[in-house]
Amino acid sequence: MTGFEIDFLQVGTGEKSGDAIALRFWDSNNLALGSKIFVIDGGTKDSGEELVTHINKWYGTNRIDAAILTHPDADHASGLSVVLEKMEVGLLLMHQPWDHVDAIKQLFENTGLTTLGVARNVKAELQAAHDLKKIADRKKITIKEPFMGSKGWDGLLHVLGPSVDYYRRIFAEFDCTPEIKVAPLIPTLLQKATEAVVEWIDEDWNIETLQDGTERFRPENSSSAIILFTVGENSFLFTGDADEVALNLAADYAATQSINLTNLHLLHVPHHGSKQNVGPSILNRIKAKNSQISAGLTAPKHPSYAVVNALLRRGSAVYKTQIGGVCHPSADAPNRGWTPLASLSFSKKVQK
Repeated sequence: MTGFEIDFLQVGTGEKSGDAIALRFWDSNNLALGSKIFVIDGGTKDSGEELVTHINKWYGTNRIDAAILTHPDADHASGLSVVLEKMEVGLLLMHQPWDHVDAIKQLFENTGLTTLGVARNVKAELQAAHDLKKIADRKKITIKEPFMGSKGWDGLLHVLGPSVDYYRRIFAEFDCTPEIKVAPLIPTLLQKATEAVVEWIDEDWNIETLQDGTERFRPENSSSAIILFTVGENSFLFTGDADEVALNLAADYAATQSINLTNLHLLHVPHHGSKQNVGPSILNRIKAKNSQISAGLTAPKHPSYAVVNALLRRGSAVYKTQIGGVCHPSADAPNRGWTPLASLSFSKKVQK
């Protein structure tokens, strides 16, 4: 495989953001082998419909090799239900947290809880993700969980994180699981701001305001599958909503496999470019020629321009989703008549 098209669809146009990503790979030297096609997350139901239309139109098929759910949040899972219903899907890659309750029940404060009861609640609370399982079971689509070290399609796909142990430990802290009797693995924000008011501060090219570990986000985000695709000399890293802890664990694993994450062709920046998910240290470990951010067109906090600036300082061209979608093609990709992308520029004002 050497040719590629990486497509990021716009999910919504307001403050809310999501991920809906389509990928196509082919062997430029032997087109008769056909393409490998993947979908990573599906955003909303509407963006799921757009994914189906997009793949039908631009890839010329109604079949994908795998649909991938990075984590169970509805803004990633809902659209995949449309993809599973309307397309022929070879494999569904997703974690099934309800199957891991028995492995963590010793952590629960209430020792009288049953595995069956907790699993039933997890399924109900994570309905968008569980709906995918029900559709896959009905359509006889095989489900596999994307854990660290998993590979597929002759090394085209390589899961860098999470490990089974880390996933189970962080799953114990999901909102849908009972209180646990041990300290949280990752301290989380005590309160999420709901107001849309944003404070702005000055930033200079030589003075970086982005910091490591100043805030932590939801455990569900930290459970995101982190997946590397490698096509010839080009590598593409997809991170869902992973945070610094999860990304560092993935980078540690990559180092044990002699995988260089500092010369990626494309980095999917986690959680819509939020400063809660990356800091300078992890951005020194994971570098790309191009960085793509999925963010609503009018989202006041996404992307964080401190994150955009940090990526620019490290030599990456930074792009944001837009109406009509964003395509990162190889040189031999079919000409769609789309205009070239324009990278975001350095911002002298960033969100505080």
